[in-house]
Formats: sequence, C-alpha cells, structure tokens
Amino acid sequence: MERVVCRAASTYKALIPSLLSQAYSTRPPIKQGKSPSVKQSYLPSSVIWEASQAVKDFATLHKIYYIDAIKTIPKQTKINVLRIQACRRHAFDHQHEQYLQYQEHPLTRKILWRCYEWKVNRPLWLYATAIATDGGTAVMRRQAECKVLAAIKAAIKANGFDADGTALDGRGRVIYGTMRLVIWSPRSLLNLEWSELVNYLANLVKYQILPTYVQMSGYPRGVQRPPAPKLQTQKSQIQKSRVQKPRIRKQEGFTIM
Repeated sequence: MERVVCRAASTYKALIPSLLSQAYSTRPPIKQGKSPSVKQSYLPSSVIWEASQAVKDFATLHKIYYIDAIKTIPKQTKINVLRIQACRRHAFDHQHEQYLQYQEHPLTRKILWRCYEWKVNRPLWLYATAIATDGGTAVMRRQAECKVLAAIKAAIKANGFDADGTALDGRGRVIYGTMRLVIWSPRSLLNLEWSELVNYLANLVKYQILPTYVQMSGYPRGVQRPPAPKLQTQKSQIQKSRVQKPRIRKQEGFTIM
C-alpha cells in the first residue's frame, strides 16, 4: 500500500510542471501601455465614500463642510495619545459617513435634523473618536470619548466660554467652527489624571483656538443663521388664530325719556 501511495505522489509531482505550463499558456496576455484597473472594493473608505444628492443639497444650503476640511492643530507634543483637529466652519464627522452615503439610510434624516439644530443653537461643534490601537474594548473607547468630551468642555469653560461656544460674559463672542478629538490609545488616556488632561486642553484652547476661531459678531461674514423650520411657523400661526379676543360687553342700564 505504501508503494502505491509513493508512486502516485511521484507521478503527481512529475505532472506539476506540465500543468503549470498549460495554465500559463492559456492565460490571456497583459495589455502593455495601460496600468491595470484598480477595483473600487480595494480603495479605502474615504475614497469610496460619496454623499447622496439630498445630503449635498443640505450641505450647500446650510454651508456644512465635509470631513476633509478638519485639520490637525500644530504644537501638540505633550500628550501623544490625543490629537485635536479643528476647522473654522461646521463640518460632518467621519462617523456620519455610513449614514450619509449614496444609498439612503433610515437614520439619514435624523442626523441631518440634528445638524440643523446644531447649526441654529451651537456655534461650536464637538466630536470625539477613539481608535483601538492598544487592544482596547468598545467600552474603553466609549469611556475615553466621554472623558475627553468632558475635559474639553471644562477647558473651554476655563477660558470664559460655554460648551456650545458662546461667551459666558454675554458680550456676543462665540467660538465658531468644529473641533474633533482623536484618541489613539484609549487605555493610556483613561490612565491620565483629570487635572493634567484639563490643563493641557485649556492651554491648547487658549493659545491655538481662541486667537483664530473666536468671532465677535456671533457668525462670520457670508454665513447666516438658517431660517426657522416651516413646521414651527405654521404651528405659531395656528396658535395665534386660536387666540380669541375678549368680548366687549354692552353697558347695561336704563334710558331716561
């Protein structure tokens, strides 16, 4: 039995070169002078991603930029596990990509409505994204995002502004734009002390954000507040029509002839 198996293996090894030659001879020749086409499935998500026409119309109407507009702020050397990116305009986050693509998603309208509410009420948009490069779990990533958001809000308040970007003194100044905090190591960031993280972010806000992102008039030139939704105006008109005017009562009395 062993001899039969050895003979079968030797015959198979002998047939391998001939099979390979036949396979290469039947293979179609490669066209020269043209680079091979790259399939779209091998491209990164940022290259494949394309917003739908409704999202494009919404972005152009309310002047909301895409993810490429957010850039990294310089002079961030103390804490390597955290990077702050900012933009002087309102922009979408990369977590919105899966809901704003060309194929419609059930949560697309909800996200657009939330962006509309932010456009009306919040001059400053804050995002936080944790990337698991140290083997952190989803719970650790979420905890790191919540910690960073709370720390940046405390740092902004330490510089005289509210978390939404409006000034606490009521002078009309606002921090207008978008800030995105990228966490490269959630586990290391959770181990940082709260005071150290807040002081680091407060210095960045003071020397990197406030000199370039503070607007005195509330909104920069060329950007107008979006009009109120039509549903609210219709409701207000209906409520006004329902208000009844007080009836004027006739004076009662006797007439002297």
